[in-house]
Amino acid sequence: MRRRSIPKIRVKPINITKGVSVRPTNSRRGVNSQSLKSNAHDLYYKESAHLMKDVIFVAYYTINTAYEHEANKLKASLSKLNLLYDIVPVPSLGSWQKNTRFKAKFMQQMLLKHKGKNLVYVDVDAVVHSIPILFKDMKCDIGIRYQDFRWRQNECLSGTIFMANNERSMKICKEWESINIKEKDNRKNLEQWNLGNAIDLYGKQIGLKVQNIPPEYTFIFDLMKQIYPNIKPVIEHFQASRKNKNVR
Repeated sequence: MRRRSIPKIRVKPINITKGVSVRPTNSRRGVNSQSLKSNAHDLYYKESAHLMKDVIFVAYYTINTAYEHEANKLKASLSKLNLLYDIVPVPSLGSWQKNTRFKAKFMQQMLLKHKGKNLVYVDVDAVVHSIPILFKDMKCDIGIRYQDFRWRQNECLSGTIFMANNERSMKICKEWESINIKEKDNRKNLEQWNLGNAIDLYGKQIGLKVQNIPPEYTFIFDLMKQIYPNIKPVIEHFQASRKNKNVR
């Protein structure tokens, strides 16, 4: 098969931050979701995997739980696309909330472990359908989806996170972890909201550059389909936590 010539992808949903206040541009607010007729870029598959050599996909799952099955599906999807990945089994910390909040510490560990490579964190209950080519040339520290929902505006979704491997990303992860620790077992706030708070509180002072990634990169299988019926998911999230929140 002849390899396609890949142009540089410059997808900026007008969300590279000035001062780190990030607003979604292709959500219900201000934009008719029906107007999004196609993805932000063409779809690429395993023949383009060589373009992603400087990016590693990372995830973790709790041992001896239903998430092991989810991890196998994620691994299979990444292997099919010839993408580099590091999916790590971890012991349970005792509750769903504590296990999800481990994400901030996990990202610190991955930044140190994979020096020289940028990271893409993906929740372990996701599947990667095609090459997330946007991450090849990301010119920011953190790429994440901010989404307007009916019940919450400008929600920071941490299911997919691009992180440049630098000190600013590490600093935000440490502040994110600190907020998680201070909240203890407060179930009112999700870890992704705490990440959004860390970016709001500390991003400006450290010169953090944040980009709002397109919806197909954090595509919640049912909710996002309702909002963006014309979009094909690149990274699709199945949110196994809806049935596994009692998994410890």
